[in-house]
Amino acid sequence: MSASLTSPEKRRMRRTSLIYLCVTLFCGLFSAVYEHFSYGVYSGYMVYLFLFPLLGGVLPYAVLGLTPRSHVPSAASARIFNSGVAALTVGSCVKGILEIYGTSSVYLEFYWAAGILLSVSGLSVFLLGQRRRRADA
Repeated sequence: MSASLTSPEKRRMRRTSLIYLCVTLFCGLFSAVYEHFSYGVYSGYMVYLFLFPLLGGVLPYAVLGLTPRSHVPSAASARIFNSGVAALTVGSCVKGILEIYGTSSVYLEFYWAAGILLSVSGLSVFLLGQRRRRADA
């Protein structure tokens, strides 16, 4: 199969990267506002909340959209990976809120486990698809 992206595929990768950039900016703004009203109590999970959509969304999709000889992930692998990034982002937000409030929950481990499992699964499906494409070519 062709190793270069067609125009609609590039636009989809760039659009997804732009959406993740908006989510990153929202997370940064949300974190700043939440901590401004937290009476001087800070949480590392809240301060670095923006990193999950930035490193898990903007960066990979921007690379896929700008690199001329890259492959596009299937819809299934992208959805699985995006769900993992969402779970990690929400888990970080909830953990930060609970730390600022001064409490914790045993259920937060499920966010981390689900986020990591989904992200790795989505990446694995993408890599297996790439391997299959190379074998077919």
